[in-house]
Amino acid sequence: MFKYEGLVCDVCGKPFDNESDIVVCPDCGTPHHRECWFQLGHCVNEDKHAQGFEWRVPVREIPADSVQCPDCHSIMPKDTMFCENCGRALNKTQNTTQVYSIPGGRMEVHHFPNPHTMNPEEFKARVDNELAGEIDGVPLRDMAVFMGPNAQYYIYKFKRRQNDPNYRPFNWTAFMFPPIWLLFRKLWKHSIVAALINLVLNIPTFIMVAAEAGMLSASSPLMFPGIENVARITSLLVFAVGIVWGFLAVPLYQKDTVKRLKKMKSDANGDMNVYYRSVIENAGPSKIGMIVVVIFSLLYLFTMMGF
Repeated sequence: MFKYEGLVCDVCGKPFDNESDIVVCPDCGTPHHRECWFQLGHCVNEDKHAQGFEWRVPVREIPADSVQCPDCHSIMPKDTMFCENCGRALNKTQNTTQVYSIPGGRMEVHHFPNPHTMNPEEFKARVDNELAGEIDGVPLRDMAVFMGPNAQYYIYKFKRRQNDPNYRPFNWTAFMFPPIWLLFRKLWKHSIVAALINLVLNIPTFIMVAAEAGMLSASSPLMFPGIENVARITSLLVFAVGIVWGFLAVPLYQKDTVKRLKKMKSDANGDMNVYYRSVIENAGPSKIGMIVVVIFSLLYLFTMMGF
């Protein structure tokens, strides 16, 4: 969602903040406080609409040692990797995947600048800064190793949840493909539950598709009166359940990651080398989940191509 924090309403001259109720002109995109919009009765730039006027974010002077987020326009120190306000990755042109040594093995560090552009001490300091601290007693560095790809994205979400109890992150992949995302992230039980829910809710739709394909006769008892309405309702329920999974994804993944790492440390009985080896051996997404994702993607591609 576009952010207007720090920008100024052209009607009253007062800045927007996170609590502002904002109305955006559907014609030119100019933001207004809701009360300003209704007080004025129209867009403040209405007289410019005929000329094709489109509102643009005012250019703000950015200090030389700072960087501005292209999404929410927050200004932060130049070396910031992720926006402190909305979480967008910054300096993408320099981002890459690097290997960083830890006791017991190595870890992949994603979305960090190329170490060849700085000396080893600077690169190590950058990594240490991004992965400093812990979540629920588990070091962020251990979590980064265990999660593998996109670890920094999830760590940002975990840290923000810890600092802001009202923060409710939404995962779009979990919303669109709940069983696959949960399987990919090794949330086995939740993946089975999500698959069963989707299967049950899609039964009326499967029956309708089978009938249209000639695999089921119109006289079949499965083709009961009103099945079309039932299929529509269950399709809406699938959508609603997807929204629930979208909001549950990050909290569930955080809880499961913490639980797994704590168990590994407990099983190591104080031997950190054993613990680190266990973390590395179990790191990354589910290989089964990766295979399922590839198969699902190929089937979807073939379907779209008409094979």
